[in-house]
Amino acid sequence: MARLLAVGVALVLGGTVLSPVAAGAAACAGAADFDGDGVDDVAVGDPFADGQKGAAHVLSGGKVIPVTVPDLAKGDAFGWSVRLAKVDSDACADLVIGAPYADVDGIEDAGAAYVVYGGGNTPPQRLAAVQPQRFAHFGWSVAARGDLVAISAPYEDEGSLLDVGAIYVRKGATQLRRISQESVDVRGNSEVGDQFGWSMAFGPKNGLVVGVPYENDDGAGRQVEAGKIDSGSVVFIDDVFASKLTTLKLDSPTAASGDRYGYAVAWSDGSGYAVSAPGPGYVQLLDPARKPTRRVTQGGKQAFGFSMAASADGRLAIGAPYGGGVRVVSWKNASEDKKLATDAGLFGWSVAFSGNKLFVGQPDAQPSGKVAVAARNSDDLQQVQPPQGADFGVSVAG
Repeated sequence: MARLLAVGVALVLGGTVLSPVAAGAAACAGAADFDGDGVDDVAVGDPFADGQKGAAHVLSGGKVIPVTVPDLAKGDAFGWSVRLAKVDSDACADLVIGAPYADVDGIEDAGAAYVVYGGGNTPPQRLAAVQPQRFAHFGWSVAARGDLVAISAPYEDEGSLLDVGAIYVRKGATQLRRISQESVDVRGNSEVGDQFGWSMAFGPKNGLVVGVPYENDDGAGRQVEAGKIDSGSVVFIDDVFASKLTTLKLDSPTAASGDRYGYAVAWSDGSGYAVSAPGPGYVQLLDPARKPTRRVTQGGKQAFGFSMAASADGRLAIGAPYGGGVRVVSWKNASEDKKLATDAGLFGWSVAFSGNKLFVGQPDAQPSGKVAVAARNSDDLQQVQPPQGADFGVSVAG
């Protein structure tokens, strides 16, 4: 767990689905049922497990089910990011799993992502950038809604500009489309170290909000190491598949160095967007028209906003894994805000909703990480751990 560093610093690392899935394929029901047991599932990543190849699991009806893909190598970090999606047209949910330290065609740490199809009838699919780059870390962040999938490569270079970042999107099984701040009509400029795509979330229709937390507030034009360092921004893309993109860029509302505005982003249908700035420790809530409605603060050095997840009923879970625990707030009613009792260690490193339950990752919990599960009207936490692992709970998605 010593590999997990403080907020704002990159985490550094030097096939087939198991039989329960295939056996239950015919019984899949609901948008998040991967293994065919008729209930919603939750995906959990453990990117340092299995000799640092990485691992992913599905939490299903109290069971922890491993999900495997072929030909992983030491240091791939499979499970760094996870999402449930409905990539194909069958009844089962699918998984999108990032492996951002995987080598591709001999290119070191270019990164890859895998689509693991629920039902067990289709083999996993490995995705990579059309032109893989050394140290691009494709698969760092993944987003999905229905058959829409987005995969980021925040360390990808643009010509001589290093670590500017790019995202790749696709619908169903179509080809990946690359978008960066150099794409026509995308607001902003690609500048060294921006890391466009650090975080992502699908909004309404084909819309995507993209976090750029290491962008500097440096005025107009392309500049480097000028202005407010790492103040951050987000870019809203109205339709990632449109021939002509329309976008909106919001900079950090405080324009302060180290805000890292856009470190985490979220969207809840009918409620709006959330954008975090874990440097000072606040989360900005916006309505569906992208107008600010409320700022939730916690401050301190707890990295409030390090992780976020939105529920279908307009709640937002906010992780502050350096001692701040997890807060659950509402877009619609501030009186509904609550805080889960702070656990030891990195409680809140990852968060996810599934149905009426909240799932909280604590990857440094002994002996191999854990996920805490809380029902909506209960403060009691049920602990889930794998039979073996390393940092179970680095990523979690419902």
